[in-house]
Amino acid sequence: MKSVNQLLASAHNLPAVETVQAVPVSAETTAVVNALFRKLRGIFPAWRQAWPSTEALNAAKEEWIQGFAAQGIRSLEQIEFGIQNCRKAQKPFAPSVGEFIAMCRPGPECLGMPSAMEAWIEVLMGTYSHEGVHLAARATGLFDLRGARPDDKGLRQRFDRHYAVILLRAQAGRPMEAVIQIDQKRRKTELQRADEHADRQVQARMIQQGIPADGAQARELLMATLGKRNIS
Repeated sequence: MKSVNQLLASAHNLPAVETVQAVPVSAETTAVVNALFRKLRGIFPAWRQAWPSTEALNAAKEEWIQGFAAQGIRSLEQIEFGIQNCRKAQKPFAPSVGEFIAMCRPGPECLGMPSAMEAWIEVLMGTYSHEGVHLAARATGLFDLRGARPDDKGLRQRFDRHYAVILLRAQAGRPMEAVIQIDQKRRKTELQRADEHADRQVQARMIQQGIPADGAQARELLMATLGKRNIS
């Protein structure tokens, strides 16, 4: 019979599932979760408070699989990181699925990234200690950040939101550049809407002032106006 460490070492990543419903559970996923719960029972002596019976334990495993899929916990590295944090916690009671998921996500310092406050100071100074900070600045808007005040709450909230998304992607081992691509598409749509609104305003003013929308007619009107001025 394989040990817990062997199971964790031989199993592949958990399935990449975007929704909580109808999560496929493979034999490998089952082995990983069973191994995880055996480790948790070894770490937390009061684990029976959370899982007092076999039925409760099995129900918890199903709930944790759903939670992992919904929150992007898909790799053995993430689970192992959570186990390490459980050992550091030095608590008798087992964590909930939400608490364990939080433990699976390394903080920015573990990824070589600054905290949100430190990152905000960096973008105001125009210096970036990590590519993730630069990407968050680009997503926020380099022009807007240029000359921004430290107490600009709206801009700070916008930057924090982008930086949080980039941090989550880094924690999940996903490419951070996708945040820029998504934001650029969103901004392009906003600019298109702004241009369309400006065009409608110009057309409305032209109608109010009796200016023809057709180029040739507008030229004739201009020439006629200039001719009248020359005669007078």
